Amino acid sequence: MDSTNPKKNYLVILAGSPRGGEKTWHSLYRYVLEPLNADLALCTSDKWNQDISLFKKAKYKWVFKEFENYLDYYNENFDGSWEKYFLTGKDTGLYSSGLIHFVFKDIIKNNYLNILKEYKYIVYTRFDQFYLDIHPEIKNDEILIPEGEDYSGICDRHAAFPSEYAEKFLSICDYVDDINSLNDIPDFNNCEVTFMNHMESTGFLKKIVRTQRTQFTASLKGEHTNWRTAKYPIYFYKNLMTKYPDEFIDGVENSINKSSLFKFFSREPIMTLNFYYLLSRRIVGRIKSVFK
Repeated sequence: MDSTNPKKNYLVILAGSPRGGEKTWHSLYRYVLEPLNADLALCTSDKWNQDISLFKKAKYKWVFKEFENYLDYYNENFDGSWEKYFLTGKDTGLYSSGLIHFVFKDIIKNNYLNILKEYKYIVYTRFDQFYLDIHPEIKNDEILIPEGEDYSGICDRHAAFPSEYAEKFLSICDYVDDINSLNDIPDFNNCEVTFMNHMESTGFLKKIVRTQRTQFTASLKGEHTNWRTAKYPIYFYKNLMTKYPDEFIDGVENSINKSSLFKFFSREPIMTLNFYYLLSRRIVGRIKSVFK
């Protein structure tokens, strides 16, 4: 790209199923898109309702025909060891969830890489991330991934990286299709372990910088999911839930520590109240466990 048409800074890509609801997506606008002055891209299937604010906000809408079975995508595009690989995670979420969301990465890599390269940096994330504070900017050649939720690997829900890494970063389907991916498979092979091993195979593992988590995984009550159903309500927000209370607590605690309790409460009063409620439940639970 020449100097008369310089690269823009940030493209945020939401990939997967549009879950989490409007409150969740407005946190994206407030804490990610606006501070980074980022463009928005959506990658999802045509089975989802498009009459939502995200589709009005997005510059790019990469909508593909829903697969009756996502295994069809692999059968049509790969002929290596992918099936054997996914079967090693039959009960860990790798087969039921990872098999699906890896397809989104492959579709973007094969069809929209030229658009990604128009930007300096890419934020690749999910629709269901509720943000509590301003997203950090990328410096130099690092890959930013929030701390926690690693499950013996590295959390694969959110990453920010230079666009020059995009092709390799998104090549996880090629990784699982490679016979070498079956070497040294752990007893518990899940999405996070697969992501970590893929990052190692690309040489990106050493470029990963863990940032303080200031977001959590949200869900609307009764929302369909391929893996874990949300059980913990966010009180005073209609139908909003959190899947992982520890993730929520860490996100709020880090956001408070970045500024102050007063400043965080002034902009997120409901999240502050829910934080102290969940924190008290955690403390009570630990006390009960002592006396069992």
